[in-house]
Amino acid sequence: MDFRSERGAEGSALSINYLPAITKVHTYSMSAYYPFATQPMGELGLQGELIYKFKKGSFLGGKYGTGISVNFSSVSDIDKTAINDSTAIGEKGTLGYNSDPFAIGDETYFSDFNIEITKKFSKKVKAIFSYMNLVYNKDAIQGLAGYGTIYADIGIIDITYKIKPKNTIRMEMQSLTTKQDDGSWIMGLVEYTLAPHWFVAAFDEYNYDNKKEEKRIHYYTAQVGYKNKGNTFTLGYGRQRAGIFCVGGVCRNVPASNGITLAITSSF
Repeated sequence: MDFRSERGAEGSALSINYLPAITKVHTYSMSAYYPFATQPMGELGLQGELIYKFKKGSFLGGKYGTGISVNFSSVSDIDKTAINDSTAIGEKGTLGYNSDPFAIGDETYFSDFNIEITKKFSKKVKAIFSYMNLVYNKDAIQGLAGYGTIYADIGIIDITYKIKPKNTIRMEMQSLTTKQDDGSWIMGLVEYTLAPHWFVAAFDEYNYDNKKEEKRIHYYTAQVGYKNKGNTFTLGYGRQRAGIFCVGGVCRNVPASNGITLAITSSF
């Protein structure tokens, strides 16, 4: 059910309640670049996940074991019929449409197939390898026109090296490849953690394959953060790309920006 503080509001404006998506919530920037938003006018979705851990000492498990997760989700429109001969489907001030339970429509909104492998190589080195195949109907999900459906392949490598018990360095390498929308992206991150309180990070997102050369831009950002109990304080400087930005599973449209940011997150 979709509740608004104003009856005529459309899109994501003036929404009171949060409608959780049936799809997996991704935490890496490239895999979260095209997040799905639940369609309040009707959708039919499914999600399935298989998690398995290869035992220690086995051929695939190695010395420390290997974890693998396979996830698939798909969301489509539902088969809609007009409530009568004189009323268009979805017309304001009406009951909208008629539809039978689990009647799937012809339009695909979103599809996500992803594999994630977690592997510990030694007491100091562990890694996460991830692949994602994505189908994203930008017009339907964002209420736009002329963008069509985006087909993307995303690869992620996340390596953590423990220098000392309280000193850790983490590196991310991400790639998003597509021929639609803004083209392909690459992303690199380096993060140093001094447990239990401090961390420093720097990353760059590069839209190297944009059809418009003037938009092939590096989005550099540097951050320093402090954690204490349930509070995290983060101070950063850099360039923010325009588009969908997700934090903690909540996504919003943000404009392009360049400057200083201060974020405070508290858990109660």
